[in-house]
Amino acid sequence: MKYCSECGAPVVLQRQRSAHAWRYVCETCRIVFYQAPRLAAACIAEWEHRILLCRRAVEPEFGCWELPAGFVASGESAAAAARRETLEEAGVGVSIDRPYALLHIPSVNQFRVVYLACLLDTTFRTGAETSDARLFAEHEIPWEKVEFATTRDTLRHYLAERREGKLGFFFAEIVPAWLDP
Repeated sequence: MKYCSECGAPVVLQRQRSAHAWRYVCETCRIVFYQAPRLAAACIAEWEHRILLCRRAVEPEFGCWELPAGFVASGESAAAAARRETLEEAGVGVSIDRPYALLHIPSVNQFRVVYLACLLDTTFRTGAETSDARLFAEHEIPWEKVEFATTRDTLRHYLAERREGKLGFFFAEIVPAWLDP
C-alpha cells in the first residue's frame, strides 16, 4: 500500500502498540488500515459418491488437482462464490448443502470455507483456470497430484467421516512445514 484511500497522501508502515502489529497509517489524516485475511470458498461437489476435482491450468501448482475454489468477491456470499467457482472451473451447477470445513492459512493471510454440494449435471466444461474437470471415486483420487494442503486435508477428513457415516464440521489451521516450529 502506498497511498491513503481517504485523502490520497502517502502512507507509512508503523508498529501499533495496542495490537503489537505493523499497520499502514496515513500521516496526514491518521487513518489506520487493517489488512484482514482474504476469504476463499470451495465445495466438495459429489455425484453418486464420486467427487469433482479440477486440474489447474494456472500457477500456483499448475497441473495439480483441486476442489473447485476461489476468492469471494465483494458483496458476494461465500456459498454463492462456491457455486460461481464450480461453474467457472468445471462448467456445472451445484446445489449447496451446508458448510463443512473452515481452514485458516496464516502464511497466505487466508481463510477458506468448504461447502458440501451436489452436482446438478456431469457434463463438464473447463474454464480459463482449468485444463480438466472430472469425477473421482475415493480409490481413484490422484493424491500425488493434490498439492494444496487445504484440498488434501479436507478431502482426507471428509472421506474418513463419510466412511464412518458421521459428517461433522472440520476446522484446521494449515501451517507449512517450513513455518512449523
